[in-house]
Amino acid sequence: MVIAPGGRIIAGPMHREKGILQAEIDPTAQTGSKRVLDVASHYARPDIFELRVNRLPVCPVRFDE
Repeated sequence: MVIAPGGRIIAGPMHREKGILQAEIDPTAQTGSKRVLDVASHYARPDIFELRVNRLPVCPVRFDE
């Protein structure tokens, strides 16, 4: 499956057949949020951003008053 930067599927998926998916993309077409906050690449700030995984079980729904 090939997915555009905005999340739109532009090729695939291939369910039963075998093959190679090919699509043309514009490398300059990215979403604004990606340009503003890029926490995964070489611009990442490890002194500010961190990944935390809460392993405790939680209720899937919470109602606030």
